[in-house]
Amino acid sequence: MLRHFFTLLLVAVCSINIFAASEVLPYKTDVEIDGINKEWGARLPKFDKGTNINYSVANDERNLYFILRISEESIQRQIAQNGLEVWINPNGKKRKVTGVTFPLPITKDSTKNRAGRYPRDITKDQQEQSAQQDQNKQPEQEGASPMFPGRGLGMPFPDMELILTGFLLENGKQPVKGCPVRVSISRDQSKCLIYELCVPFNTFYKEQLDETDSKINFCFGFVIKSPQKTEVEGYMPMMGGPEGMGGPGGMGGPGGMGGPGGMGRPGGMAMSSQSSTGTTVSDKTVWFKTLLNVK
Repeated sequence: MLRHFFTLLLVAVCSINIFAASEVLPYKTDVEIDGINKEWGARLPKFDKGTNINYSVANDERNLYFILRISEESIQRQIAQNGLEVWINPNGKKRKVTGVTFPLPITKDSTKNRAGRYPRDITKDQQEQSAQQDQNKQPEQEGASPMFPGRGLGMPFPDMELILTGFLLENGKQPVKGCPVRVSISRDQSKCLIYELCVPFNTFYKEQLDETDSKINFCFGFVIKSPQKTEVEGYMPMMGGPEGMGGPGGMGGPGGMGGPGGMGRPGGMAMSSQSSTGTTVSDKTVWFKTLLNVK
């Protein structure tokens, strides 16, 4: 009887190990962090029913790569307004260990600072030229990224910031430009939000992977933040209003991103701690565990 028990226990342990090792990240070396889904294939392999987000994670010896494709407008708005966190845990636990927050939550001050701003490193002539190009766009191309400052496909822009947590390098809020952790966000022709992120292993783990890493489970998490009451409660400017992101020269105004009827026009989307239905929006979280792909 005892021998039979240990036999069953051994089979169970082996089954658990096989199950744990059944998923391995894709190995990719051709990823460009430009907010354009051209290297990942037409259909991303993973889907979360709770958020309707398609996503994938891949690695090579030196980097982790993430892509999210968000089709649902309410989730896009929640990301644009309240921020998105991506978490990495080399211990395989659903715990926030190493994280990137981008975009950052919009506060009253940050909304004023973003309104009508162009990247700092372009000239006035370039601003006028870019504004003219926006006005000449076809309707189906207008508002490539209407929820975010900047125009066209892909970011980062110099004015954008991210927050690093739990890294081996400098943590906290810092400019996207020049950061070893690279991130880009845009909207594709089908109006889906495309988010791409590259996290070098040497920023939080080790210089590059070796055979010993092939048996280590990593856990990854995506957290779509809910409004922070201390920041947005009682502050509900319309995105097309004088202080909103679509004010004169802003995202939906002359030379802006939104185009006719875009999010930056008067009557556009309100900044509030509630959804359009009046219900409170909560954090939406996706976690999954996998093995790294070690060549």
